[in-house]
Amino acid sequence: MGALVSRALRPLKSFNIENRAHRVISKEKPEVAPRYPSTIEELKRVQELDPEIDSKLDRKDPELDLRLKDVYVTSHGRPEDDVTREKKEQRPDRPLPQNRDAVPDFDFGLMEPTKVPYGKTTLRHAIDFISAHQVNPDEVTVSKIAYEYKMKEEDVENILKYFKTYEIYVPATKEAPALYAGPSKLREQLYKPKVKGIEDKKSSKENKQEQIKNISS
Repeated sequence: MGALVSRALRPLKSFNIENRAHRVISKEKPEVAPRYPSTIEELKRVQELDPEIDSKLDRKDPELDLRLKDVYVTSHGRPEDDVTREKKEQRPDRPLPQNRDAVPDFDFGLMEPTKVPYGKTTLRHAIDFISAHQVNPDEVTVSKIAYEYKMKEEDVENILKYFKTYEIYVPATKEAPALYAGPSKLREQLYKPKVKGIEDKKSSKENKQEQIKNISS
C-alpha cells in the first residue's frame, strides 16, 4: 500500500521542480536554523562582554601568525633506515625476519613446543590427563600419569589437586530434566585409549624388568 501511495504522489512532488530549485538557489542567504534558548542567552552574554567579537573572529590576527613562526619542531633521533642498517651490521649471522605474514591463531593462544623436557608438560597434555583423571580416577592414577608424561609424582599430585576442567550442568526445567552438557560416556570413550596406552606401556616395562631379573638369576 505504501509503495502505491508513494508512486501516485511522485508526479506531484516532481511538478515544476526545476523552477523551485532555481528559486532556492537564487536566494542571497539561506535561512538560519532556529537556535536553542540556552544558545541565544550564551551569545548575548558573550556580546555584552566583547561587542566586537564577531569582527575579531572574521579578521585575521597577525599576533597568532607571529606566534606560529616562533614554534619549531626538532627531532633528535636517527632515521629508521640507519637504525636498521646498524642492527644488520652488528649481527650479520642473525638477519631480521623476512616473513611478514599474520601470526596464525593457536588452539591455546600460544605456540606449543615441539620438544618437552623431562619433568615438564604442556598445556594440552595437562588438560588431557586432568580430564582423564576426573573421568576415571581409579584407572588414571598419579603414578600412571607421571610415568606416561615423564614427570614427578609430586608435581602431578599438585596439578590434580589445584586444577580442574570445567563441567557444565544444565538445570532441570518443566519440559526436560537436568542434563550434563558434555556426556561423561563420550569423555570416557575419548580417554579410554589413553588410559589403555598408559597401562600397556607400564606393563611392557614391568615384563622387561622381570625378564632381565630371570636372565640375571
